[in-house]
Amino acid sequence: MAGLRMRSRDVASGRAPRRPAPGWLRWCAGSVLVAGGLFALYLRQAQTWRPDSDTAAIALQAWEMIHGNVLLHGWWLADLSFFTTELPEYMLVESVRGLSPEVVHVCAALTYTLLVLLAALLAKGRAHGREGLVRALLALGMMLSPGIFRGTNTLLGGPNHTGTAVPILLLLLLLDRAEGWERRWPVPAAACLVLTWVQIADPLATYAAAAPLALVSGLRAATRRPGARPERRYDLALTASAAGSIPLAYAVVAAIHAAGGFYVHPVGGPLLGSVSAVPGHALAVGQSVLVLFGADFFGQPSVAWAALALLHLAGVAVAALGFLVGVRRFFSGLDRVGQVLVAGTIFLLGAGIFGTHVPNVTFAHEIAPLLPFCAVLAGRLLAAPLIQARLEPVLAVVLAAYFGALCYAATQAPAPAQNQAAADWLVAHGFTYGLAGYWQADSITFDSGGRVTVAPLAPGTTAPYQWEAKASWFEAGLHYANFVITKGPAGGMFSSFGPPAHIYHYEAYTITVWSKNLLPLLPAGGRQ
Repeated sequence: MAGLRMRSRDVASGRAPRRPAPGWLRWCAGSVLVAGGLFALYLRQAQTWRPDSDTAAIALQAWEMIHGNVLLHGWWLADLSFFTTELPEYMLVESVRGLSPEVVHVCAALTYTLLVLLAALLAKGRAHGREGLVRALLALGMMLSPGIFRGTNTLLGGPNHTGTAVPILLLLLLLDRAEGWERRWPVPAAACLVLTWVQIADPLATYAAAAPLALVSGLRAATRRPGARPERRYDLALTASAAGSIPLAYAVVAAIHAAGGFYVHPVGGPLLGSVSAVPGHALAVGQSVLVLFGADFFGQPSVAWAALALLHLAGVAVAALGFLVGVRRFFSGLDRVGQVLVAGTIFLLGAGIFGTHVPNVTFAHEIAPLLPFCAVLAGRLLAAPLIQARLEPVLAVVLAAYFGALCYAATQAPAPAQNQAAADWLVAHGFTYGLAGYWQADSITFDSGGRVTVAPLAPGTTAPYQWEAKASWFEAGLHYANFVITKGPAGGMFSSFGPPAHIYHYEAYTITVWSKNLLPLLPAGGRQ
């Protein structure tokens, strides 16, 4: 009756009746509010992590790109570049915030907020109403609160494979929406572009996205009925675009280096481990899965943190159930996105168990895309059964608990960068150029805001370390390096430099100073 009286007043006054906002507009407004709140909380949690030299190197590279060195001429990178993923993000934030450790925290919070929202949106899929909401909340809840102890480092630390999942989820969203389109010919081209783009930054995307999409689309093409020619052509086009993106990405990286740009080291060590190492790697992968879901209850520094981790075991159980349902339905009704997620999860687990890059739980980031993959699978496959069983109140209670865990994580004390104290001491005492081991060098340069430059030395030597470093840092004609900073005693490693002029001790650091340029005395070599 109230609505009828309101419409009557609108007619009497000559105004058009007010209509409720459309559903998509409410979703957008709600998403903006959720994104802002999550970003604020993730930023607070990210600030409890201490940026290290790996992260500092990415920030320094972005700073160079902002100032004109777009292809990072003269840089030796690690075994992945982040050139098309995190580096553009760092450039954007640094253009506003400058070169400071806070950039690391802002970018980490931005990346994870995007990942959570994309996972919820992909889990919702094309479902509407109650089921769409439950799908989205299931996925969001499983990713909501990274564990404080190890999860902060793994998911909210510096750039790692977590951010690689963002363009992968965007591609899966495109594939999901394209299933209802009559004209889908641009989709394979877009898939090839996105997959090439992300593989330029991170070769892990080959196993997490390109290979699974090629496999799934090839299987779908092979099992199509004879009369489904358009669908078979579409499947074959996706297969070709996904498979073709792999050599294309490697060709682009090689072309960048040939044009004078950065050099990316090949992935070190054998890709496959020994048979005897499989049980140990399987245990490490299992522990890493717990870390990704915030359920790593082992070794926690406090009872409260252990209790929060145990609470997240519910998310692990739901993720495992969703994955098993996806495996069971892989050939019987699972859609393309679900099949890619199942295949990608299997590829990541297999790479961790049978490979060499997850030897222990500290390498959980190597399989980080597994978290959003399983969260999306659970949302898409388990929402309907959950609604039928009338378990929404249970979901609401668990979500509230996980949100409380996130708020608790955001109340932890912020931590300075790992070598902030050393950077401040060098700036205060007028030192501007020197040498150090890798874990001090890039970090001090970044922590000082570029006021001090410290070039890295290869471990246990005085040779330039050609890893996350710039060749010109070691050119004697350009720079005058007169000190070496070490964490702990310097020992006799620098005897080839001759007797020092001064030796200073500050906290855990030793600063050894000479009255000459040390760069001409460096031997050739380092990590190639």
